[in-house]
Amino acid sequence: MLPILARRLFHLQELALGRPSFRILFELLASECRPAERIRQLQLDRLRTLARLAYDHTPYWREVMDGLGFTPADIRTLNDLRRFPLLEKNTLRARREDMVWRGEGKRLQLVRTSGSTNEALQFYTSSTREAHINAARMRGHEWVGVRRGEKEMYYWGSPVELSKQDRVKRVRDWLINDGLTNGFEVTPERLKKNVADWLAWRPKCIFGYPSTFVLTVTMAQSLGLDLRELRKVGLEVIITTSEMLSDVDRDLIAEGFGVPVRDSYGLREAGLIGHECNEGTMHCMDEQVILETIDPQTLVPTDGEGELVVTNIVGPAFPVIRYRTGDIVTLSREPCACGRNLSSIRISGGRAVEFVVTREGKWVVGYSFIYIARSVEGIVKFQVVQEKIGEIRVRLVVDERFPADGGEQVRKKVAQRLGGDDEIRVEIVDDIAPAPSGKYRPVISKVAEELYRQRSFTSQ
Repeated sequence: MLPILARRLFHLQELALGRPSFRILFELLASECRPAERIRQLQLDRLRTLARLAYDHTPYWREVMDGLGFTPADIRTLNDLRRFPLLEKNTLRARREDMVWRGEGKRLQLVRTSGSTNEALQFYTSSTREAHINAARMRGHEWVGVRRGEKEMYYWGSPVELSKQDRVKRVRDWLINDGLTNGFEVTPERLKKNVADWLAWRPKCIFGYPSTFVLTVTMAQSLGLDLRELRKVGLEVIITTSEMLSDVDRDLIAEGFGVPVRDSYGLREAGLIGHECNEGTMHCMDEQVILETIDPQTLVPTDGEGELVVTNIVGPAFPVIRYRTGDIVTLSREPCACGRNLSSIRISGGRAVEFVVTREGKWVVGYSFIYIARSVEGIVKFQVVQEKIGEIRVRLVVDERFPADGGEQVRKKVAQRLGGDDEIRVEIVDDIAPAPSGKYRPVISKVAEELYRQRSFTSQ
């Protein structure tokens, strides 16, 4: 589809869903180079509006403000945001139904984060909130030269997304120039087909997880595939998301594809937080979020590095105020050569994902197991462990909601995801300890680590 027509059709789709995404995009593009004082004034105006709507329409936030003895009218500066308590994940989970404004707008719906343990949360979103997220993402992509309507390939996949690849969705995606390649399962034969499909489709951008791109580059090299051929047919940028992008991985991906790699950072419950520009600065979406950092132990506000605390100022259907993310970041207001007067963020610690390698040679990304754990009630934590080819252990920490046949449900779902005849054992354990680094690892595969070290991508 011609980009100008695809852009117009996407615009019409957004309007039909009650999402004024393009109007918001134009506002964002106009505001990003304004003086920083004007942006801060916009933040204050939106914070005051959010506090007023939260007080008027949600029992939880009214209770909070009444309990602390202040009203939305008492918010006069951005520093007054600190009068609100920190919002913990457990509080959001326990008081969710008291936090929602059901009459805010169109398409109010309950959604869930992709957390891999009991950190997974359910919260409400609406057309208003989704329009702001879509607009922020479109702006971030425009920063690196990709306008909505130009061909973008999404190299990832949740079971929901992949199962919807029916005729209607394929036609719709073709009309708006969106593509989807399954990044959950990578094999040498599948990668050859993927690269052939990309060369034929000619995407300008490929968007996905750093770990999948790293695997793709190293596997392609072992197969003699030159991913840099994609640059000759129009590829201009790789955009990564969801995982920590190290400098080493960035360089490897950029060298493998022959194009720049730009990172983005967001949380489903808090919105899109940052996106890199072509100068390599990850700018914050200051018009949509207010960011703070705190010492994760003392909870005292910090300057620069600390645990990120987010207030989303454009999501009144489900106000998220001073939400603790658990991510360690560094905030800055240093000017960028790109000329945008937005603050910036650098991620100090992120989320890592590993792979399981099946007997048939499929490399299955750890995110695919997250969706399995989410589909069975009562799973508090999970971990997939692989010490030898053909054998998979699934360790589960469960609560009283876990059904009697839950273990068998998990085993069948894992078998279906892996395919083939790998032996799968499900173990119920008291707890799953974090790695020595302190990070929780959803997948530990000695097989994948050794094969990757040897640059060998077959399990035979």
